[in-house]
Amino acid sequence: MRLVLALLMMVSVSAYAADRTDTFLKKDQPFKPARKAVLAHGWKPFKNPDPSTLMGVDKILYRAGYKEVYSCAMDIGVCILQYKDKKGQCLSVFVKGEELRDMVVSDWNNQCQ
Repeated sequence: MRLVLALLMMVSVSAYAADRTDTFLKKDQPFKPARKAVLAHGWKPFKNPDPSTLMGVDKILYRAGYKEVYSCAMDIGVCILQYKDKKGQCLSVFVKGEELRDMVVSDWNNQCQ
């Protein structure tokens, strides 16, 4: 349910996140280079508050060291990863793909779950 709500929020991309990320995030950009760019621009992984709820792809990402994974939809192959800047502002990055090597950025906004 929370993933459905989060996916609905993808539609409302805020000007703040768009202004700060349009220079280094691109749709269909491979996830690993996108993550490096996010971190290089001062965003820090926002660790999942309850990793016990993770299963499937999100659990695999979490175990691989991507502690910022919030959740993944099992049926549509979309994951949400969350970051915060030093001011406490949020950045949610939506990636699509079933395996880490194939994941690409599909969207982003400034609303953390």
